[in-house]
Amino acid sequence: MFTAAISRQCRAAALARSVNLRCHYSHTYSHTHPRPLAAGAAAAAERSSTNNNSLDELKPSPNSHSGPAFKYFSKRDAKFVLSATKPEHYKRIPPNPEVTFAGRSNVGKSSLLSAVLRSQGLVKTSKKPGHTSALNFFSLTSGSCPGAISLVDMPGYGYRSRDEWGGFIMKYLSTRKELRRVFLLIEAKVGELKATDLSFLELAEQYKTPVQIVLTKTDKMKRADLDSICKSIIQSATDIAPSVVQPTAICCSSRTKIGIDDLQLELLRVCDLVPSGEPAKQ
Repeated sequence: MFTAAISRQCRAAALARSVNLRCHYSHTYSHTHPRPLAAGAAAAAERSSTNNNSLDELKPSPNSHSGPAFKYFSKRDAKFVLSATKPEHYKRIPPNPEVTFAGRSNVGKSSLLSAVLRSQGLVKTSKKPGHTSALNFFSLTSGSCPGAISLVDMPGYGYRSRDEWGGFIMKYLSTRKELRRVFLLIEAKVGELKATDLSFLELAEQYKTPVQIVLTKTDKMKRADLDSICKSIIQSATDIAPSVVQPTAICCSSRTKIGIDDLQLELLRVCDLVPSGEPAKQ
């Protein structure tokens, strides 16, 4: 069952393994194959080189208003489609490429989704964190542009979450053919994966569902602390789900919009809207 935590021995082993990794500073961190900084990110990093204590000075790259992700998202309308509490509900949705956002309650999922969709107020925050039991589906479509995609807001797990939604979520993860990737949100200042995060990763490994780690609320983190936390979390996640966890973590802030363009671009990649070496469909 989803809510059952993994054994203390397994968690301790995952978190205690030494991290022998190389990592460069960017919005995106890798524990195996660090990616070169994009031109905009490199310029932003250079601008912030005089401030070694905080990421607060780092601004979105210039490409965030001219790159393929911006062009795609600015030409499409974000719409709420439906709330699903059983598989029969989401089977009515057109079979577009689909990504899901998951994470513990209060991880900042609603704010981050609003930033990604470029639509404030569309994604509602529950008045009782941890009590939501529905999958909320959103779409990005255009009457004149091809390339529609679906985004799913998964119920927050952890604090006061309902046990009964575990089976429904497991059914979705194991059978949804349109699902391309789960973006698993981890609050950066927490600094580690909790037992429920590790249990979710176990499910993803079991169902062979690709997972992208996303660190949220990174705008007030010290650079050195974020480097260390990022590497540790990636390593711990890879230990639990080695065949599905992506080798990079995307660092974001819905407040300052740091990393939002990176997240949008990765979303387009997994939905096959940004073929390798080609711009996104506009």
